[in-house]
Amino acid sequence: MKAVLVKLFALFIALMTFEQTNAGEIKARAREHVDFHNIVFKDGSDAAYSGLSNTINIWWEKPRIYSIGLAFNPILGSAEADGETDPRLSGKLKLITLGVEGKYYHHYISHNLFTRLGLGSTRLDTTGKIGNIDGFHSYIGTGWEFDIKGVGIALEMAYRQSRLAQGIIVNSITPSIGVHFYH
Repeated sequence: MKAVLVKLFALFIALMTFEQTNAGEIKARAREHVDFHNIVFKDGSDAAYSGLSNTINIWWEKPRIYSIGLAFNPILGSAEADGETDPRLSGKLKLITLGVEGKYYHHYISHNLFTRLGLGSTRLDTTGKIGNIDGFHSYIGTGWEFDIKGVGIALEMAYRQSRLAQGIIVNSITPSIGVHFYH
């Protein structure tokens, strides 16, 4: 996991150095979301969990054009079992991610429409029999950002797939809202 973090940090620094030649600025952005996780085990059985979470981005941004940089979650938040608790996982768990994300606004369609793509490292943090499991994830989301007097309200629907050790796959649906102050 440490090697992955070092590589992601190096990629972030390289991107920031490249972007220094263009107008833009480093920003911290946050979004709150509801996570719906379907955890599929190697034997084909699955378990459903849901809960509130959040993501923090620290990235290079050209406001309402594109952004690229680091993403991590959750600062606060966890997911609880929907229904019967699977003893391999426990009643409550966290899906912790650290990676890179890019956000691009589709001005040729609408100035409000955006897409977000991401890749990174993932840890499924449980107190169940499997303990903590590490792996990687990919993320794709699309949304619409409304401008209200210089404040952006971004609504987004996203899908994250995490491929973890022991053949575990976590499919996550994450509707979210972000509030961005541009002035």
